[in-house]
Amino acid sequence: MSPDTPPNFGGMLHPPPTEDRNFLDYYFASVYNKLEADTLLFNRELPHAGLVGSENENAIAEVIRQFLPPKYGVEVNALVIDRFGKVSRQADIVIFDAERQASFLRKVYPVEMVYAVIEVKTSMSSTEAKSAMDNLASVSELEFRPALTPYWENRTQNEEIRHDPPSLYAFAYRTDCQSFETFARWFDFQFLFRGVKLRDKAPKYPEIRVLRVCSLDQGVIHMESTNGYVKRWIAIATDAGVARSFNTSVQRQKVLVDPAKSLFMFLQRLWSDLQEHELHPGFDIRSYMSSVLGTAIEVPDDFIYKNYDS
Repeated sequence: MSPDTPPNFGGMLHPPPTEDRNFLDYYFASVYNKLEADTLLFNRELPHAGLVGSENENAIAEVIRQFLPPKYGVEVNALVIDRFGKVSRQADIVIFDAERQASFLRKVYPVEMVYAVIEVKTSMSSTEAKSAMDNLASVSELEFRPALTPYWENRTQNEEIRHDPPSLYAFAYRTDCQSFETFARWFDFQFLFRGVKLRDKAPKYPEIRVLRVCSLDQGVIHMESTNGYVKRWIAIATDAGVARSFNTSVQRQKVLVDPAKSLFMFLQRLWSDLQEHELHPGFDIRSYMSSVLGTAIEVPDDFIYKNYDS
């Protein structure tokens, strides 16, 4: 390769030809700038690393909250539970069904109502990546299939109703690595098979577990349990994006990464996943109730109206 020839990664030249910027280019650049400004403020002004991490979680949660329609609830620092009493580790962000979620539940969400769980890292290292994966795995260990009444069992079989486990995401503002290959090696495809075993047909379509990883300074990684193909993208910086870009490398070739494009790719993939994600309509919160809450006696009419005139 001559010095004048730009490297070609996956058929994409670096840098691509200059193009006119449209509305969405400006929009996501402004969203990133706001997110970056908040992050810099938190990192400079807050004295405790834990507080910095918490505020950075809130910042990206707010971006997601504004990006998604109101049917998707977005909660920070929450737990996910199943009907057998298992509890996940504390999740940085939980995206749940806000239309059917009981309003009295706060910070604790039945897994059957959870679309996605996101772990957020201010600066991701190999150690922090493992920590994020372990936290997400605690969600995969929950029984996500709802307890169904005979009516819903029949409908599930007849209508081939699908129910997916929560999608799993890891989001980082930065990494401590200098190459995309190093970043990508932190995330093993076999992670998707930790936890509750997925069924090949449920009842007709396979249950799919999804893992998406994004670091603004590296790129995006997509994995799905139904195939062994891992997709990886680097958001190449062009035009105004060069000024805010980060350096990484692929096959020892320098690449400029546009964090605003990385953010767009992450949000677009999240939105697409949520649209395709299926929660079972037959879920009933009473499956979480103990026998104590369900203890009652029915009082017949005879008891009420007997000797009514006396």
